[in-house]
Amino acid sequence: MKRIWLLAFIAFIYAFPPHANAAEKNDDWKKLDEISDQALQLAKNGRFAEAKEVLTYFRNQFFQINARDRLQSADELRAITVTHENALKTITASSLPEEERIDKVTQFRLVVDAIHSQHQPLWSEMETTIMGAFDQLEKTAGQGKKEAFAASLREFLNRYELVEPSVKIDVPPEVAKKIDEEMEMLQTPAFQQLSQEEQRRHLKNIRADLQSLFEGAKKDEADPSLIWVMISTGGIIVLTLSYVGWRKYRGEKEKNRTHQNE
Repeated sequence: MKRIWLLAFIAFIYAFPPHANAAEKNDDWKKLDEISDQALQLAKNGRFAEAKEVLTYFRNQFFQINARDRLQSADELRAITVTHENALKTITASSLPEEERIDKVTQFRLVVDAIHSQHQPLWSEMETTIMGAFDQLEKTAGQGKKEAFAASLREFLNRYELVEPSVKIDVPPEVAKKIDEEMEMLQTPAFQQLSQEEQRRHLKNIRADLQSLFEGAKKDEADPSLIWVMISTGGIIVLTLSYVGWRKYRGEKEKNRTHQNE
């Protein structure tokens, strides 16, 4: 029996070879993720000078572990570079409102998480805030008051801007492009010239796309490639156990036959 389990264990190891580099990469990104979160917490507590030091430390660690070569696309590099520079530049800008400075660090924090996380990224937790601002946008569009609509549009766009770089990391390019086009359309004079009914129709379509965006981000489905590996591994183990069991059965049968002949 020990031999059977030994062979099964060997089959399991063969199917799942150790990935030291992958584990090391995950640990490095986890560290960067924690550093970005620390910067955000300091900013939220009004400790902007300390937050700037942590953001600088993040940059040093990023280059030290050669994280740039571990990114999967140019979009990820662009997002993390731009949001980090914006956060570092504005965090101690006393001429800017504190909320705006915190927003820049938040945007950066969400990007780092989007790169690091596999399921349910942090930006998906902004759904209530963003959809709440969109509710107000729809309400003012129905009132026909241009100033009120402009104010609610600015608020909605500011909220969506926080997650936009992260969205472009996590969703297919065509989905992100469609939402970008919808955001641009809202800001054109042509939208203002539409009838209230046409505006409502456009806003209804945008709402559906936004809801689909958040629903897709919250799906915690297993990686299909991982499922396939698990099935393959299970098959290998079952075949190994079956073969060893058959050999043992055959050996005992031969042994009994020998005893009978004797």
